[in-house]
Amino acid sequence: MEAASPVTGRPDPAFADPGTGVVAEMVGRAVRFDSRRYAPTDSYADIACDKVDRAAASLGVAGPDREPMLALVRELCGAWGELPAGTPPRRACWVSIDGMPFEISFAWADGGAELRLSLESPSHPGTPRGRMADGRAFTRRLARRPGVSLDRYLLIEDLFTDENPQGFFALSHGVAWRAGGRPLYKVYLNPAVAGREHSLARTEEALVRLGLERPWRALVEHLGTAADVAHEPAALALDLSDGDEARVKLYMAHSGVSAADIDAKSAVAYDHVPGSFARALERVTGHRDASGWRKPPVTCFSFSGGKDLPGATLYVPMVPGHPDDATARDRAAAFMREEGVDPAPYVAALDALADRPLTESATQNFLSYRGGPAPRFAAYVAPGTYRPV
Repeated sequence: MEAASPVTGRPDPAFADPGTGVVAEMVGRAVRFDSRRYAPTDSYADIACDKVDRAAASLGVAGPDREPMLALVRELCGAWGELPAGTPPRRACWVSIDGMPFEISFAWADGGAELRLSLESPSHPGTPRGRMADGRAFTRRLARRPGVSLDRYLLIEDLFTDENPQGFFALSHGVAWRAGGRPLYKVYLNPAVAGREHSLARTEEALVRLGLERPWRALVEHLGTAADVAHEPAALALDLSDGDEARVKLYMAHSGVSAADIDAKSAVAYDHVPGSFARALERVTGHRDASGWRKPPVTCFSFSGGKDLPGATLYVPMVPGHPDDATARDRAAAFMREEGVDPAPYVAALDALADRPLTESATQNFLSYRGGPAPRFAAYVAPGTYRPV
């Protein structure tokens, strides 16, 4: 039976579970332009800049500080950024749940905020091989930017390159604007690029090459499982930084397990608060186990030099699952208040980014969460301008 669209409630193959540990809502599917805010002639860069500007303003970034951010967005989008968004690629992109080639995310804490933009070349018509070639070329262009180092990426690039890329994506990137610091660039790699059966081995080889064998071994011993949909490597992310704070992040998707199981498997992390992930999943999704989740939850394990254990952040699935953004917002905001976090910046940013009333949209991908004395949240929001054909 096909799953229903979280907006229309009707059967929609774009939201059907493909039987893997990661639901790809729009990947590889044909999409059409459907926006109330933008015109079909608006370019990808036009829309990306407007979204970044709106989100930054809602988070308190002053106008003069936003100008270099918008200039950077246009530079990063490059030639494909000038293409009209009203003519989508034949294959929707992975980086955003509506199939657009970018996604906004934002975090806020201690009176400050961090804004991020994830990017994936649409590579018209959007073949996996074309997107991989574009992604590799883009990575090399980033080497010219201040503070960027490709040294670690080049150590493992061959593990995530294939003539016939498999999985939901080939290569994507991100930029994060941090208060008082230079933009931080990231690359996202696909462990299943040569098939899901090889994803765990490729992940292990990458982390060993990067000098992170000890925290990786600690994680594997705690998980006590081979690669399967219960704990499946979905993406590996590298900070393209030359600083000591550079991190490697492993995103593991969980299918067929309960919130308690996910929480217990995260106990290996040095910063995990027992019970916090299970509580977040139940409060925000309304469900305790996989039977109620339309998209698997994800744990992001963060590795850094000098630490023998990883850190952990939970990614709570929002769409599909909630019927619309308003419902998702209300549940997330209620949980934030329980955690002593003011949801006002989250609510304001959602309103600023909205393409249409939140009761009619479904753009929230994940809500990330890390518990403790100072809980951390981040929201991942699609542009909301594409829909299935």
